[in-house]
Amino acid sequence: MDFKTPVRKIKPTRRSVSGYFSFRGKEPIPYESTLERDFVMRMDYDRSVKHVVSQPARLFYIDANGIERRYTPDYLVYFTNPMRKPLLVEVKEKQELERDFYKLRYKFSAAFGLAKQNGWTFKIYDERRIRNALLDNLQLLRSFASRKVNTAIVNEVKNDLASMPLPISVQRFTHRFNSERGAPGIRKNDIWRLALDHLLELDLSAPLSEETAIVGVNHGSF
Repeated sequence: MDFKTPVRKIKPTRRSVSGYFSFRGKEPIPYESTLERDFVMRMDYDRSVKHVVSQPARLFYIDANGIERRYTPDYLVYFTNPMRKPLLVEVKEKQELERDFYKLRYKFSAAFGLAKQNGWTFKIYDERRIRNALLDNLQLLRSFASRKVNTAIVNEVKNDLASMPLPISVQRFTHRFNSERGAPGIRKNDIWRLALDHLLELDLSAPLSEETAIVGVNHGSF
């Protein structure tokens, strides 16, 4: 088994929100809850992530009552660095983990065994790993996906940033850029659009504002 394709299809459910997230604008990755959607969103933006497989393997385990059960972990994450172990992931709400961990531990043990057998890492992701300032910032950046920035301006911005010491705040950079040209050639919202495409790298550890630091510039494609 190559673990490159899902072992089952996600069907609509009344219990939660299900749908598809467009991974890198190319591949629809299914999710069965908003927490799973937010996890995939984070993986989508993470430059170290190469590929995400939904429902990558079907496992069987014995529960606390001695009954055989079937279990499918949520995602398998592959990384661009071939030396980094793939990550087998179960996404669960914190409340459910705390309430049902006695029952869930049997399936988690099976997932841990599968990961060890294949040279992967197994981790459980709840809100504490997924929903924080970074996710809030990614959601804001994605709201500018339809914004267009002139290609010539993009190249000037990248060249200017490549020639100056970083980090520099968004406010300071846009003021400097526009003052040197005597025209409002770049705005804060344009910076957010370029960051969404990884043409610029921002410090996303705090809420986005004009004081957000631009920490890097990328000349290649992502």
